[in-house]
Amino acid sequence: MDKKSIVKILASLGEPPDNKPWRDYSRYGFTAADASTLVELVADNSFLESEREDYWVPLHSWRALLHLMPAGLHELIGIFDVVAEDDWAVDEIPTVVAAACDAALDPLLDYVLDKRNDEFAIPLALQCLVETGKRHSKLRKPVIERLVYALQHSAVRDYGLRGLIVAELVALRAVEAMPEIRRAFAEDQVDWTVSGDLEDVELGMGLRTERATPRHNYKVEQDDADDEDEDDAQLVEQVIRAEPKIGRNEPCPCGSGKKYKKCCMQ
Repeated sequence: MDKKSIVKILASLGEPPDNKPWRDYSRYGFTAADASTLVELVADNSFLESEREDYWVPLHSWRALLHLMPAGLHELIGIFDVVAEDDWAVDEIPTVVAAACDAALDPLLDYVLDKRNDEFAIPLALQCLVETGKRHSKLRKPVIERLVYALQHSAVRDYGLRGLIVAELVALRAVEAMPEIRRAFAEDQVDWTVSGDLEDVELGMGLRTERATPRHNYKVEQDDADDEDEDDAQLVEQVIRAEPKIGRNEPCPCGSGKKYKKCCMQ
């Protein structure tokens, strides 16, 4: 199918209803041969400037990729640096990538460990790994093994990345990873403002019911970290979202009176 035809189909679908199951995009005749074009449309930010229904083409494009996976997998991972700027994409693309099953695991691990990749896109790759493990029980162990490998082989001074990895291991309740997690903490290799300290991790894993020591003042520590490196705070925000997600069509919280999608979301 040519690009123009794909855009015409997806533009006709308009705004997706909130909190409803995704459409069955297979009914529109997309095949694996269309995957690369769909990825191209996902990355096309020009649609975000549109006042028409084609504004939703990127969203429908990544949703349409789900039933085509693993076709388009590598191309989609290759635009993580683009889609990581879109909260909606960050929420939904892990579901799409997880449909690739075991084919997604090694490309995602490679992405996480490649220092050339955007540091704000790496959390998305980690979330995709975790989602794959959650959706396919037989892949939980391979996913945990790759997260542990990433914990062991991340760059020496990449404390923030190791904090993110630990946080994702907690999300999987990967108790079997605790020996390696404890080693990383013992060697002071984890940014605990991202993952919490070791006691927080043990609480999250269900290995303890209460702390043995007073909890760190994370706000003070994070403020200090911000003074040294503001990037860490943005990485934390990808894993621990303190505020509820704002819908694209909800009023912008800045008070402008505009819809969020036409104001601060851009």
